[in-house]
Amino acid sequence: MSRSWTREEVERVFQARWQGNFNDLLGFEVLEAAEGFARVAMPVEPRLHQPFGIVHGGALASLADTVGGVGSFVSHPVGTELVTVEMKINFVRPVKEGTLVGEAKALHLGRKTSVWEIRILDDAERLICFASATYMVIKEA
Repeated sequence: MSRSWTREEVERVFQARWQGNFNDLLGFEVLEAAEGFARVAMPVEPRLHQPFGIVHGGALASLADTVGGVGSFVSHPVGTELVTVEMKINFVRPVKEGTLVGEAKALHLGRKTSVWEIRILDDAERLICFASATYMVIKEA
């Protein structure tokens, strides 16, 4: 029988997996992760801006993809590996500074796929963008 993740495992796994890669580059920090829900923060820095001085849509999409992936990852048994197979994002409001928080809620948690609703909020909890994403298990625990 498979087992679920502990809080300590979540913190340790994401610290180790993100060190020195794309997620580390963007400064992501897992704030909360449990079955069916996740929250990840990203500090806004000038290097994330596009030429008009606002956060690049690709950085926002990366945060959305990551928070959904974190939620999906911890919603499956330890040892499961998964990938994003689809994501759609709508940009609502520009942002220039502060810390962004992505929140992901599961709409469907299946054995092979999971579907997530994702919202990115600014420091004032205003909606910056929203997304839906589907993740697929590529290796079962």
